Amino acid sequence: MATQYSALVLSDIVMHQIRRAPDDSPARFETVLTDEPVAMNAPDQDFLTRRLVRVLSGRGIPIIEDSTVMSPMPSAVRSTWKPHEDYVALTKTMAEHLATAQKGNALEGLLVVARASLQGDDLLIVAKVEHQEAMRLEAVVNSAGHNVFNIERLQDLVFGDAAKIYKVGIFSRAQSATGILSGEIVDEQNGLGFAAYFLQRYLGMKLREEPAVLTERFLTGMSAVINASTLPPETRMEVQSALASELRSNSTSVIPVAFIRAHVPQGHQTEVTTLASERDVPLMKFAKDASRVQSRLTRIRLDLSNDVHIIAPADEVGEGKAVSVTAEGVEDVVTVRGGRLNNVKANGSR
Repeated sequence: MATQYSALVLSDIVMHQIRRAPDDSPARFETVLTDEPVAMNAPDQDFLTRRLVRVLSGRGIPIIEDSTVMSPMPSAVRSTWKPHEDYVALTKTMAEHLATAQKGNALEGLLVVARASLQGDDLLIVAKVEHQEAMRLEAVVNSAGHNVFNIERLQDLVFGDAAKIYKVGIFSRAQSATGILSGEIVDEQNGLGFAAYFLQRYLGMKLREEPAVLTERFLTGMSAVINASTLPPETRMEVQSALASELRSNSTSVIPVAFIRAHVPQGHQTEVTTLASERDVPLMKFAKDASRVQSRLTRIRLDLSNDVHIIAPADEVGEGKAVSVTAEGVEDVVTVRGGRLNNVKANGSR
């Protein structure tokens, strides 16, 4: 489950500029490096913290160190947690590496590196942030005594509400205690695609779980949650059918919280979300890959307490469909309609 960052506390925020190199330079990008952390007052630091929390919370995908990739970042990140290391010098190394690693069509911006803490854990945040331009409007009285507006163009604005924090890697000291660097990534620019240059060439990391594994975990876990919930039997069947349809659809991603809002009755949504969290069902948005679960999506099996089992196409299960369930007193009534009986086979017959 993606980490929640509402209690995040930032410190030692360093910013370096990554800009396009002159045309006559052999390099595609160059850096403008700073020598000290940014001086920020408390309100400004609170604003920056809220901006990062909004990007990170509930959206991070777990990542771990990729030993097959030659990147200085894992070593540099670990070094920021060691005493007596030159923290700012390490951030400069990170900025120089980004200028080298990113593609020629990448956008200019700032590399923001910040130490942070969260619930007793030491974190390091590495974010690429876009520059933004705006116009500042100021009402003044001119020499003629007239009220007028002065307009000033402001360049290189960062962290505005409309500005993109393109990519964020956040690393956990506690999760990396075994020696393998671990953390989470958010890529606002590429959504669930994750720019390979940032995740692999730059950070030297890989996804902890591939989309096919996450999709399988979501199907298995959410199916168990639905059955363990207090949803009425007929509703459980309909939500299970919707789950199969969701994973068979043409969408390229799964948004678990949106699925719960769309298909679980409102009075049960908190219960289902809580059960899913307790059972470690993925609740963050993730790229969908149903290749490992295709055979489980075409049919649904209904197991009754009297040892009767019904297998039906997922699209034919639910209210008003070929197979439906209604509650009548202490029993549930399963109705099969709309077809003729073609064959009756003994268990195991071919």
